[in-house]
Amino acid sequence: MNGINGHHANGGDLNGCGDIITQNQQKGCWTIGLINSKHRYLTAETFGFKINANGASLKKKQIWTLEPDNSNAGDSLIYLRSHLDKYLAVDSFGNVTCEGEEKEPGSKFQISVAEDGSGRWAFRNVVRGYFLGASSDKLTCTAKVPGDAEFWHIHLAARPQMNLRSVGRKRFAHLSENLDEIHVDANIPWGEDTLFTLEFRQDESGKYAIHTCNNKYLSLGGKLVDTCNKDCLFTAEYHSGQLALRDRCGSYLSPIGSKAVLKTRSNTVTKDELFSLEDSLPQASFVAALNSKFVSVKQEDGLGVSSDRGTASIHALQMLGAPGRLSVLHCTP
Repeated sequence: MNGINGHHANGGDLNGCGDIITQNQQKGCWTIGLINSKHRYLTAETFGFKINANGASLKKKQIWTLEPDNSNAGDSLIYLRSHLDKYLAVDSFGNVTCEGEEKEPGSKFQISVAEDGSGRWAFRNVVRGYFLGASSDKLTCTAKVPGDAEFWHIHLAARPQMNLRSVGRKRFAHLSENLDEIHVDANIPWGEDTLFTLEFRQDESGKYAIHTCNNKYLSLGGKLVDTCNKDCLFTAEYHSGQLALRDRCGSYLSPIGSKAVLKTRSNTVTKDELFSLEDSLPQASFVAALNSKFVSVKQEDGLGVSSDRGTASIHALQMLGAPGRLSVLHCTP
């Protein structure tokens, strides 16, 4: 069995957080890490419900779930839940806590994006009207206007490779036949050409690059290039649970034209500029031990073998409820 989508034996888990990531994607939530101006991660300690911004890397204690407030979809209102299933909140005295298991008025925040092009986010507590910040060993919520201490880089904790789905076109992204562009017109995300890595580039102001399966990077003009440069870096923006990617000139990625070429054009966000990141099922090709040919799907005769490793010889593996059981899905040619 030859895996093709980057899933490993441990499910591609991020420091043991694979279950959290999968569950959140199924619920429409984001799994993130928050990095402050000192390049430290927001951390929820395992004991005592203590919170700080001392994390050096993204591990389980630095994983946070961003839950949208569906009652106000247009206002980017969210809740932040720790790996202990406790909600970050601010009390009437401005103290930041993370002890409640239920959402409360003090745990609701509104996201705003920095206007300096850095892509950093600020979180304004809806009840108090102040911004969430970090100082030395504790969190604060006392700033009326966000400064460096109140801005956070967002590290999306996604699996290594994802499917990218356009909200406006309701289609999936894939490599073009010439392997030099990304087109957003696939009905089903099937095969390695629909898999992309959204690389977090912490050393480059916390921006993101789209890395393809043929080891190239998407540039803002829509072409794939061999090395990641400034035209390949995008800031991530949150829009009511969906993702928008903005280039260094302030324009957003979207599918353009009849071929739905992925590149930047508009400086405003509509459904065309919004995407969802969807976890891909493990996909594999099965090779017959007898003749080294690929098990493939024949339209008329069911299963057969072929020397060509095409779409018909790629199968998706879906775990069933019982441990150790899975179903094999195929794409009919």
